Amino acid sequence: MAYEDIIAEVDSSIEELCKEFRSRPTLFYTEYDMASLFYTLLLRSLPVSTARDRDGCEHLLVHMEYPTPFRCTMSGDQFAIKGDDERTPAGTPYQRGHYAIVVLNPDFIKGYSYELIKAKDYELYKKLVLPHLDRARPAILYGLAFMLHGDPFPLLKEKGGERGEVIDEFIAQVNKGADQLAASKAIPGFMDRTRMLTFAKGGADEVRTFLLKTLSERLEVLLCFSY
Repeated sequence: MAYEDIIAEVDSSIEELCKEFRSRPTLFYTEYDMASLFYTLLLRSLPVSTARDRDGCEHLLVHMEYPTPFRCTMSGDQFAIKGDDERTPAGTPYQRGHYAIVVLNPDFIKGYSYELIKAKDYELYKKLVLPHLDRARPAILYGLAFMLHGDPFPLLKEKGGERGEVIDEFIAQVNKGADQLAASKAIPGFMDRTRMLTFAKGGADEVRTFLLKTLSERLEVLLCFSY
């Protein structure tokens, strides 16, 4: 199955998920609910959803909670990559992050073993995979993150003219997820397409307009509203 065909099916499944959210937003309580339905939609739509590794073992193309190829922090409102020698305030190494959903490249799967493809062993992945990635055959065709605000936002301006803290926090969290995806895409040959799927339920027109204007500045972000 050609890369373009897989990517087209991902985009189609994104559209289907947005339609579900617009028409039936109360289906979803958490981002995990959204990711789970998307996972199901995509697996159903892919004509070929598996590939065999170099040892002949079968793998799904679509995976949840796939680890990042770097250590990082997402504490507070900021995302930052951390070096292997850097330490947390507690004196421990920073953990790796993860992606809500990835769609692996069948050609990447064909070239490696199960142990390397699943990327759980950080040292092995750094040594045997990262140095050999190819821009023409990225390991991950699509990386996705999800953000859900399931309750109507407050008014854009609170008493005193200050913008609501809830709105600012939501924007910060979306940007943090988008930053992680952007950093991943910047690694040559690692990730081709990215999308920060952002869902917001209800709220005043002025809030939706503000969010659309603010978050649409990020190419990674796709914003979907229900009413």
